Amino acid sequence: MQVTQLLKESKKKEALAFVINYLKSNPNDPQMLFWKAKILNESSLLADKEEALQIYNSLSENYPELAEPHNNLGVIYAGQGDSARAMHYFELALKANPGYAVASENLADLYVLQAVKYYQNAIENDPNNRGAKAKLEKLNSPTIASDPLAYSPTTTPKK
Repeated sequence: MQVTQLLKESKKKEALAFVINYLKSNPNDPQMLFWKAKILNESSLLADKEEALQIYNSLSENYPELAEPHNNLGVIYAGQGDSARAMHYFELALKANPGYAVASENLADLYVLQAVKYYQNAIENDPNNRGAKAKLEKLNSPTIASDPLAYSPTTTPKK
């Protein structure tokens, strides 16, 4: 697909122009809407990010069987610190596609972040809580990603 090739060549403006032009004659194409949202979400402009969020929300509502828009909404909300909303969208992604590994990993990352928060709270309330300290140490081990969800949505839609 031309969009994929343009993005591989780091030609985001050209890819966006291609998508916008395509959408003029096919305004409801979910794959092209997904690409538009993905490209806009990677922009540094707040207006572009807001438009991307609107497109993902529309895709999520109009095509609930597509896991990727749900997942990308989850990533956006997780990045905004809205864990409850992020979890909701990751769960919708998994409902749409139970085998969607990216959404499973994203949801697990949120659970890890919550676990860290609650173990830290337990230790603050009881500094002698060895169990919570040991579990927190395991979660902070090098095998656990140090910055879960510190990536932008990069999932490509399935055809």
